[in-house]
Amino acid sequence: MSSDSLPPKSADAAGDAATAAAPGGHRSWLSRVGTWGSDLVNAVGDGLNYLAGYDDLEVTEGGDGAHQGEHTEVDAVDDRKAMWSQLKDMMGADIMSMFSVPTFIMEPLSTLQKMAEIMQYQHLLEEADDEEDPDVRLAKVTAFAVAVYSTMERSKKPFNPILGETFELKMNDGSTYLAEQVCHHPPIGAGHVKTSKFTYDITSAVTTKFMGNWVDVFPVGRTRITLRRTGEVFNIVPPSSRVNNLIIGRIWVDTFGAMKVLNLTTGAAAELDFKACGSIMSYNRYECSGYIVRADRSKALEISGHWNRDLSYKRIGEGEKVKLWEVDAWPAKPSKYGFTHYTIKCNEMTSAPKAGVMPSDSRLRPDRIALEKGDNSVAGSKKTLLEERQRAERRTRKEKGDVWTPRWFKKAEHADLHELEKDVGTDVWEWNGEYDAKKPVGDSQVIPEEFAPWQYL
Repeated sequence: MSSDSLPPKSADAAGDAATAAAPGGHRSWLSRVGTWGSDLVNAVGDGLNYLAGYDDLEVTEGGDGAHQGEHTEVDAVDDRKAMWSQLKDMMGADIMSMFSVPTFIMEPLSTLQKMAEIMQYQHLLEEADDEEDPDVRLAKVTAFAVAVYSTMERSKKPFNPILGETFELKMNDGSTYLAEQVCHHPPIGAGHVKTSKFTYDITSAVTTKFMGNWVDVFPVGRTRITLRRTGEVFNIVPPSSRVNNLIIGRIWVDTFGAMKVLNLTTGAAAELDFKACGSIMSYNRYECSGYIVRADRSKALEISGHWNRDLSYKRIGEGEKVKLWEVDAWPAKPSKYGFTHYTIKCNEMTSAPKAGVMPSDSRLRPDRIALEKGDNSVAGSKKTLLEERQRAERRTRKEKGDVWTPRWFKKAEHADLHELEKDVGTDVWEWNGEYDAKKPVGDSQVIPEEFAPWQYL
């Protein structure tokens, strides 16, 4: 099934994301919520309507991560009021594709680039492939899965990729990580890389639940890692996140719940708990802990640390901790958006493969480039033009009877799903293996003149 045949999430989602927030489109959902849920939704909505009426209310963004580069600024109250006017009738709904996000809450990065941030700590998988102890090997794969959350404090939203958008990234050994937006409704990205030490495959999507002043984010999809030396296959089941104070107050992000890293080959698992915290100042903020559990359910290693900065293990019955991972040093001069050195590099052509990038690459998005330069107005205009072009392409496909076919991935009709992966929440997309043969050969020094992910040029 192509992305064009998937049902829209709201009456207008397929036609115009900017106007899909019609109030009447979500009352039917609320009518199915129980009395308690309806009362909660109404109470939150009434409270936010009341608070949003204060013109002099201080509305800020940032948090504890500010010292690590998180940008702190006083956002315009009028901007947040405008966003609330779009969102207030979506209480309890998944808002991923229901309205056009204003650029003032965005960062100059595409979601495909954000998916690639996990490769900042690719050395952990390289170490895992070399590791002889199976318990420590699983612990190193787990550290790789946790380390990416050190970038998750950023509260700004990346740009939704355009259908057909791609992102190519040069890896340590010269191999290429490639991500592609394979579906637009719902938004789904797929990524793949095969290095000398590991293979990484991901189908990435999220569902959300908007509850007034916060939005819960639930990752869905499938992430698989295969270590080349042992042939072991691992699956990552991530925790959930919550963006707090979306409309009123200081925006901050919490990540909480269970994370599992499953060795699908041996049956062993890492079982971690990300501690939920009630406020930005909670003493246990960032804490995570758990165990490496063997296939016979015996505990081999105790894991502990903080998802934003470090992770260690110690053997059961022994007292000495061994460091698994520590966050890389942040830029001495923090970027406006709290980017790491690695994330900054993802926006530069120096991180592109030797053969250069395709015209569909995220780095070339004009809205992203404008926002990076600090011009929100131009970024908003460019973003609107891209969204309009995408809708025009959808109409053209419908008129011609065409379907969209991703260039580098294929939907798995019979995905090789392990029994622990049966409910991944979305279709699984697999690498089609055609990149080396079909990718246009270019030069990393020659940058395409314009962003062009389009089916019809």
